[in-house]
Amino acid sequence: MRILGIIDIGSNSMRLVIVQLTDDNSYRIIDDVKHSVRLGKDILPNGNLHPIRMQRAIETLQFYKTLCDAIQTDQIIVVATEAIRKAANQKEFPELVYSLTGLAVRVLEGEEEAYYDYFSVANAFAMSENLIMDIGGASTELIWMKDRKVRNMASLPFGTISISEQLNQAAGNIYEKEKTVTNALIHTFHQLGWLPHGKTLIGIGGSFRNIAKIDKKRCAYPLELSHNYYLPGERLQDIHQLIMTTPAGRRKDIRGLSSERADIIWGATTAINALLMYCGISDIYISGYGLREGIIYEEILHDLNPVEDVLDYSINNLMSNIDLNKKHAFHVWQLSRSLFEQLGSVHELNASTVNVLKTAALLHDSGISISYYDHHLHSFYIILNSQINGLSQQELLMAAYTAASHRKNKVKVDPAHKGLLREQEINTIRKLGVILRIAESLDRRMNDNISAVDCLIEQEVVTLKLTSNSTHELEAKETMEISAAFLKEFGRRLHII
Repeated sequence: MRILGIIDIGSNSMRLVIVQLTDDNSYRIIDDVKHSVRLGKDILPNGNLHPIRMQRAIETLQFYKTLCDAIQTDQIIVVATEAIRKAANQKEFPELVYSLTGLAVRVLEGEEEAYYDYFSVANAFAMSENLIMDIGGASTELIWMKDRKVRNMASLPFGTISISEQLNQAAGNIYEKEKTVTNALIHTFHQLGWLPHGKTLIGIGGSFRNIAKIDKKRCAYPLELSHNYYLPGERLQDIHQLIMTTPAGRRKDIRGLSSERADIIWGATTAINALLMYCGISDIYISGYGLREGIIYEEILHDLNPVEDVLDYSINNLMSNIDLNKKHAFHVWQLSRSLFEQLGSVHELNASTVNVLKTAALLHDSGISISYYDHHLHSFYIILNSQINGLSQQELLMAAYTAASHRKNKVKVDPAHKGLLREQEINTIRKLGVILRIAESLDRRMNDNISAVDCLIEQEVVTLKLTSNSTHELEAKETMEISAAFLKEFGRRLHII
């Protein structure tokens, strides 16, 4: 095991993430700190970074170094992006940092930054093709990912700070300013010559996350999760119009908008909206991962190939972090999957629902890491808040409820969640919950005694034929206690032999 600190010196913000890496290729975030330094703002006429902002950056790095020392990190990786990359005194700043803190700053090339963005997305989303946009303070990275590999990428020398400055300096009213800057952005996009049309956009960076927060406030979204949040393109355009038409001095009053971004958010929405128009994009997903996570995955995987299955890796990572009984969890999943497949004509659920069941089955006992008593309820919280990748936020919520139902006939859905879970999804949760309860009852001894189960489906009865390594009266008795719930959800009596 080793502890790694990663510091990202951005043009707008500086962030430190401290991560614990283990020998089984799992990881756990143990601290995450962010400061708004605006290193890319107030650039001097000669192209140098402003001395006051450099001093703030140094003070922030000294704080990060102290924190890393207190946690006893084994290594600190420091990377810097566009603000330093294009500064006339780009060599002076890293030398000053090293002399005052002992930290070696690696100034990333634009394509290196873009690649880390891609690598974080490839390991955090199950999608095989999309367009990735990381809009920072002074640069914007665009990556076209196809078949989970980089098809093309570019780093463009403008970001939220510089675009906002262009908007403020442009002539005319707000609509004329926006039109002037949008046309310039579209011209730059066109010059790339490879941007795909009609693909899903995955947005990286604090501006995207803040836009998502604004959208959540506007639609009373019930979850605090940011990763994999779905934002329709038309709602982004509505937010862009809201920001554009709100006087600069009052933008901080927009619900969900961070006061730190109030003066630069117009630059972000203008650039994003221009890309939507040029590429014909209607679907946006927000990434909770970015450059730092790309570096983490590089350290874990030791090569440039993303994990084979995003959901599998994410679940296994969580299982390792909470020291779950993997033997029991995987056997419950094996039995759950067998029941799900064999009972297809009875439950009539979509095949993609199996990933909800898989997550719930493998993590149904995760709540024991908090307390055994009421652990099914603790499992709900852990699944919903452990940033499991490869599922939509709706699917993640369904998996949490399914896991929570493995000890109860029925779990009451919080009214706040009914905007995400319609009656169809609630019925799915109930059916999956019954399947999970049966599977766990069949492995009540936690020793794989029931090695297989075969389902005989008749018009009024479903018979489970158990293959066991010894007697299975205990498992059969526990399973029959679920018969009433089985009859209610599947309309058939349950019988076991």
